[in-house]
Amino acid sequence: MKLNTMFDERNDQASATSSRSLEGTAQLTNLSTQIANSIMQTVGNDIESYRSLVEQSKTNHDAMDKLITTAYDLAAADSSFISALPDTIVDGMLKSQQSKRSRAKGKIMTMDNYLSMMIGAVAENLLRLVTNRPKSAVGSRQQTGSVSFSEDRLLELADDQEQLRKEIRNVQSKKSIMKSKEGFDVESDRWQSLLQAEQQLKNLRTGTVRTVAIDDTKNALADMMSGVDIQGLKSADAKHLLELAMSLVKEAK
Repeated sequence: MKLNTMFDERNDQASATSSRSLEGTAQLTNLSTQIANSIMQTVGNDIESYRSLVEQSKTNHDAMDKLITTAYDLAAADSSFISALPDTIVDGMLKSQQSKRSRAKGKIMTMDNYLSMMIGAVAENLLRLVTNRPKSAVGSRQQTGSVSFSEDRLLELADDQEQLRKEIRNVQSKKSIMKSKEGFDVESDRWQSLLQAEQQLKNLRTGTVRTVAIDDTKNALADMMSGVDIQGLKSADAKHLLELAMSLVKEAK
């Protein structure tokens, strides 16, 4: 059995391999592409062993991450250049790769599109590995009883509208239970966290993939610029951030 029979036939161009002049990003894309191609070759040589994980990875980010780390030792990759990049650049690159993965997952799963999604996943994993930025919990409940969702989980829910509706109903159920209890206080941290979580989830509701992509890009840009000291930013770093922002916008088109 050939690997390409596991994917849809329409032959889309893989956008992840387009060249960029952005320092760091170009190196990361090239390295991630090499690693993704190596993984695809490994999978192709032993399809039966990887079949289940490949199928899961088409719709699940965690399964894709597991496939990558199972088929390739990322720690052995020459990714030391990442550690020399400013934190603001790394943060922006992470957002870019997450958006790339999210958009690819919503498209027809051709082999080219799957490879594009894998390249984004490899890049994200390399960034996290080198800079010690592990994925946050999928859905965290803090000791104070607050309810929150990690950025990764919100991206997944934006892609899975059915699961998103379930999460909204779950939060609304918690609100109803809380309101029925004696001593209910609208000013409590728990209640406010439920309101915030509900609004976060409702903001992800959409009827089209296009809208999700636009929201992802907006959030990525906002997070990338968060905490950046514009006045104290060096000229080279400012140019780097601007180029990265432009690349995020272009990818959303």
